[in-house]
Order: sequence, then C-alpha cells, then structure tokens
Amino acid sequence: MKYRFFIFSISLISLNFFSQNKLIVAGKEIKNQYQETLKLLSACNEKYYKGFTGDSSVIKNNIYNFSIPDYNDDIPRPFRFLFKTGKNKVFKVSDIFYLSKKTSRVNFNFGNNEIILNRKDKIYNEILNYKSYMKSYTAKKNELDSITFRINESNHFKLEKITTDSLQNLYKKLDQSEDSLLLSLSKKTPDSYILFWRLVQKFESKGYKNGYDQIFNNLNTSVKKSSVGLIFDDQLKKSEKIALGSLFPDLIFNNRHVLAKLGIKYTLIDFWFSYCQPCIADFPKYKEMYSKYHHSGFEILNISTDRTKDKDNWKRVIKEKELIWDHFLDENGMKAKQYNINKFPTNFLLDASGRIIKKDITPEELEIYLNENLKQ
Repeated sequence: MKYRFFIFSISLISLNFFSQNKLIVAGKEIKNQYQETLKLLSACNEKYYKGFTGDSSVIKNNIYNFSIPDYNDDIPRPFRFLFKTGKNKVFKVSDIFYLSKKTSRVNFNFGNNEIILNRKDKIYNEILNYKSYMKSYTAKKNELDSITFRINESNHFKLEKITTDSLQNLYKKLDQSEDSLLLSLSKKTPDSYILFWRLVQKFESKGYKNGYDQIFNNLNTSVKKSSVGLIFDDQLKKSEKIALGSLFPDLIFNNRHVLAKLGIKYTLIDFWFSYCQPCIADFPKYKEMYSKYHHSGFEILNISTDRTKDKDNWKRVIKEKELIWDHFLDENGMKAKQYNINKFPTNFLLDASGRIIKKDITPEELEIYLNENLKQ
C-alpha cells in the first residue's frame, strides 16, 4: 500500500495564557489530506519527559495541537508521531525528531518518513553530521531488515530455528558495529545530544553493556550533568548491578528475599508476566529441565511484573501450567523498571553465590549448559 504524501509544519511556542509549565506543539498538514487523530509520542522512557507519555489531537482548522511539559532547559528531546493508515488498526510511526524551547519549526514528509529540518536550527548540522558518520551502518541495517522481511514473508513468518539463529547472529554483529561507531563518535562530538539519545535508546531496548559506560563517559560534562544525563547515569549504575559477573541484587517481594531461594548450584531467575505468550511458551521446557536437574542443584525462580488488576490471572497461569517452583510478584513491575528490565522474558542464570553467569539464555542453551555442568 502506498502512503499519501504529507508535510507537517510544527511550531513550538510557550502557552503563557494556558500554563506556565506547558508548551504547545502546533502541527499543520498543508495538503489537508490527513484528517484522522494524530498522536505525539516520546521516543524514550517517560523519566526523561517529566512523566509525559504522549498526547493526541484531532484536527481543527487544519491544525493539530499537542501539549508537552515546559522542560526549563534547551535540551532537544526525541519524539515521534503516530498516525493511522488505510488498514484497520494499522498505524505508522514517524522517524524521530527533536523538540526544545528553541525549536521554531519542523517539517515532515510522512510519505517516506523524511524529516526536513530548518537549516537555521542549531541541531540541524548535528543531525547531518551524525547521519553522515553512521551512513554505512544505516545502509547495512536497512539491507538486513529488508532481507529479514523477505525471508519471513516467503515463509509465512514461521522460520526454522537455524534461520532465526542465523539472523540473530547477523543483527548481533551489526549491533556491535554500531557500538564501535558510537564509541568513536563520542570522542569526536562529545557534546552531541543526538548521540546521547541513541545511547539511551539502545540501553532501553537491549539492556546494560559495559561499552555504554565508556561512550557516556566520553561525553562533555554539560551533557553528563544535565537533567537527562543524570537520569541516564543513575539508570546505568542500577543496571550495572545486573550485568554479567555481578552479584544479583537482593530483591524483596512481600517480605520474601529472592536470594534466599537460590539453588545449591545454579538458579534461573525468569522475569515474565501472565499475558506474555513467549514467556509462557518456555514453561514446558523449563518444567522438563526442572524435573531432570532439580535434584542435582538446579532451581528456577519466577518474578512476575503483572499489574495489580492482573494478579488473579497470574495465579491462574501458575496453577494451570503446574509451575511448582517459587514465584514472586513484582507488582506493576516496579523493581524491574528500576533495573531497566523492560522486555519479556528476561532471565539470569546465577551460580551458587548468586553471581550472574548467563543472561537471556535460551531454553536450548540452558539445557546444554546444565547437561555439561551438573552430574545426574
């Protein structure tokens, strides 16, 4: 399906008559062809946006108006637009764009997601330089995405494990290549907020890596000590506690210490929630391994991040799936959020001392590891 050509003109002005703590983003689609509700989304965790989680607007006099917090600084923050397509319940997400107090105008081509920046905007050259430096990576990423889509489409999105593993390895190498480029760029442009936000996005999607500390530390003090820099620094330090080689934190739920339930030799700590189908799909494999290796010192501990309103469903799944090991409820995922655990399932394999020796290990990899390291 071809998308129509849209250009949005965005102006950011202070709403003194409305609230001293709000700014308004006024969007105009100049061809007046898009009449549906338009949504403005933050591109990173709400911590960086004073709790802003998004806003939506209907068109009025060919204008969309969005309210965002007045951040009282000149830091460009990343946002996206979400708008409907012609297909039922199908939405299209725009490329990332940046808004700050000094942003006067931003143009968008929603046909191809192109962001047309004002050449007078301070961030204009910074974005161009970043894109130029990352050009080779972007081209490889687009090519791999295209190949992956074609393979999935030709196989009706049901791939054999060997194909899935092969693609995952290619993405892993590409991710490492991006990390190397970001590290190099952090030395060349240490005052870049574009680089900073890309680092934040990688951290939020992939979790903690030792290399992220080095990239962040290369940035100027003005970035590291900014309001958003301090938030990220805090997140890094908390997530470092769940990095490979670290002692798993002594989490407490309902006065029960997770580490008090460690296995004699190995423990798999699995974060999940009761509506997570990929999480539930692993349970039969875990049950087999638990039956086979528990007597040799293997333990499983499940930590659910279910919402308060889903507690009954959490209990139901445990009972129906006959999961006989210990379960903890991290209600509304409060602890998980503190440690940037935001994809599910996420798991950690601990040794007898509680030290993390594996992270996000697949059931197949876990079976091999236990078979090699536990006497039956």
